[in-house]
Amino acid sequence: MPARKALRAGPRWGLAAALALAALLPAAEARAQQAPAPAAAEMEAGFQQALAALAQRQPETAVRLLRRLLATDPGLLRVRLELARALFEAGDYAQSREQFRIVLSSPDLPPSVRANVMRFMRAIDEKRGLRTRFSFALRAPEGAGRSYDSDQIQSVLGDPPIVLSMTREEAPLTGLELSGALRKQWPLRTLAGGAGLTGYVAAEGDLYQTGGSDWDELGAELSAGLQLTWPQTTAWAEVIAGTDYFGGERVEDRYGLGVGVTWRSVSGLTTTLEGELMTVDLGSVPEVDVTRSSARLSVIRPLRGRAQIAGSLSLQHQQAERDDLSYDYAELRLGARSEVGGGFLIEPSVYAAAFDQVGASPVLGKTRNETEYGIELRIDKTDSFLFGRLTPYVQIEAARRESNFDAYSYRDLRLSAGLTSAF
Repeated sequence: MPARKALRAGPRWGLAAALALAALLPAAEARAQQAPAPAAAEMEAGFQQALAALAQRQPETAVRLLRRLLATDPGLLRVRLELARALFEAGDYAQSREQFRIVLSSPDLPPSVRANVMRFMRAIDEKRGLRTRFSFALRAPEGAGRSYDSDQIQSVLGDPPIVLSMTREEAPLTGLELSGALRKQWPLRTLAGGAGLTGYVAAEGDLYQTGGSDWDELGAELSAGLQLTWPQTTAWAEVIAGTDYFGGERVEDRYGLGVGVTWRSVSGLTTTLEGELMTVDLGSVPEVDVTRSSARLSVIRPLRGRAQIAGSLSLQHQQAERDDLSYDYAELRLGARSEVGGGFLIEPSVYAAAFDQVGASPVLGKTRNETEYGIELRIDKTDSFLFGRLTPYVQIEAARRESNFDAYSYRDLRLSAGLTSAF
């Protein structure tokens, strides 16, 4: 069977075979035998309703039913496998990929089912069509929860040196943030060796509004590129253009190139390496030429068929005609995602970052060198649906930044709550 024909057949017939085999998994049988008869019967009825919804081409209904079953027992592998398929049919390929990846971490998964899941994950990367994602949140503006060590900073001007006082405006308590992304793909052809070639365009944006306009934010980025897929590898190259505004003032425009590659193992381990090279036009000094390069390595490992851990290392270097606008930045982040029952998805993460200015500003006389440490916790209620397709979440972030200038050292605390699309 040609590669493209096999991919078209995989999502329809390959997963059906996988689900039939998954129904025989020993772990699933053991849980069913241990459950009280009425509870087991109720869950089986809910599962059959979800299958019927999928058969009737109602994947959104199936997602809601399957999420509620997993809220009762996050370890139900067969239910998670069907959830991954329902998300695929609903067009939420990012969440579908994540659920398939978690399924691969189960030691009870038969080899034939594992092979079908791997084919599905490749099909996700090659799938034709439009993908969308959006969320709404209430949060305080960046900096609203900061407590600075000092408001004074010593300059190198004057004799004796002049001490400058930082003026910090009081931030509003909260504002509304809207975030969204879309991606359109077109499979182009199958190359020699079985690689699939896909073209795509993508857009993402963030809008934050609060009282007045001094704290408003706007960001947008467009990209277009080509993607190559193999059974366990996906690689891409793209052109990128983006812009950011804060308080009604342009922060920067940027454009350049991006490349990346992702490797997937049969156990669900996913490794991604990506890089960008951008030309940047800074709104405050448009006459200065700026180039920004960045690289990121991320690793995701699913665990026990219900959770995953992840780590990433990001590096960035900005080179400008003025040394005080040049810098090096590095960030190490570790995180986890775990479904703990009751429909709660817990996502804790910690990070450490370092910023080093290449050259001193004329006023301060020495370079800024800073480190930051932080912890974040997000909690989603995955089995609660508002307006039919939105699930609620809350997030809390705490950070400490230490600078060689006390006026740039602070403690930060932020809280946000919102709704995100479930499919």
